[in-house]
This record gives sequence, C-alpha cells and structure tokens, in this order.
Amino acid sequence: MNQTKTQNIANNDNQASESGKFFIKHVWWLDALIFIGGTLLLGGIASLLGGKMFNFQNYEMPPFTVPKIVFPIAWSIIYIAIGVSTFLMWRDKEIKEKDRKLNLILYFVHMFFNILWPLFFFRLDWAIFSVIWLILMIASACVVMYRYFYCNLPAGIIFNIYTLWLIYALYLTLGLVLINFL
Repeated sequence: MNQTKTQNIANNDNQASESGKFFIKHVWWLDALIFIGGTLLLGGIASLLGGKMFNFQNYEMPPFTVPKIVFPIAWSIIYIAIGVSTFLMWRDKEIKEKDRKLNLILYFVHMFFNILWPLFFFRLDWAIFSVIWLILMIASACVVMYRYFYCNLPAGIIFNIYTLWLIYALYLTLGLVLINFL
C-alpha cells in the first residue's frame, strides 16, 4: 500500500511538473504584453509630461530636422522596439537570473531618464539642461545596449537602433540650443 501511495505522489509531482512546463512554455505572450505594452505606457507618460511638444515655431531648427509628423510615429515604433528588446533579453533562458535582473534594473533607470526628458525640454523649456539630461540618457542607453548585446545579440541590435535615434535627438537639441541661445 505504501508503494502505491508513493507512486501516486510521484505521478502527481510529474503532472504538476508537466503543467508547470506548460505554463512557462506558453506564457511568453504575457511577458511580451508586459514589456512591450509597459514600455509604450512609459512612452505615453513621457508624452503627457512633455505637454504640447510642437511649440517651437519661434525657434530655428538645425539642418536635417525631419518634419514634425515623423516624431510621434518614430517614437511609437521606437518604444515598441525597446519593449521587444527587453522582452527578448528577459525571455532568454541562457542568461543568468542575476544578469537578467540587473539588466531590468538598468532598463528602468534608463526609462527614468527617458520619461523626464520631454518634461524638461518641451514643457519647462529648459533647452540647455535638456542637452545635459540627454547626454546622461544616451550614456544610460549605452549601458543598457552593451548589457543587451552581451546577453542577447538580437536584443542589443534592436536597442542599438533606439540609441542611434537618441544621438539624432541630441544633434537636434544641441543644434537648437546653439542656433537659438548661444
């Protein structure tokens, strides 16, 4: 009787283990929703903090400034890309747990810089301070990009696109400051 009881317990453990595998194997879409949707939500918060973002008719813009309609489209695509790269990093089972957690902390530190930049630049009109903040933002993006490259090459490549966009944003911001304030 004890042997039968032991076998039943072992069978129940195997079934629980199998159902656990099913959950882990099929919940990828929830992680995708959290990372991509969460990053889009953070981008929305940044947009709300920025207020009316196209109030720069009085400023001369540097050469190679794209039409203003490009910015909301580009930022939407970029926030999706940031979410995808973070999702890829998070779901990579080859990455050690402590590295995955560190990457996530660095992602949130970077997103802190990202969320506040529109507030400083657009709403408060602190253009010179915004250049400094954007340099810090690019530095934190480079750290995240390096970590993603190190842990998951596709995640690093996707995040690199965003980092290049930030460098373009620095060019525009710095150009605006140099042309209009100095």
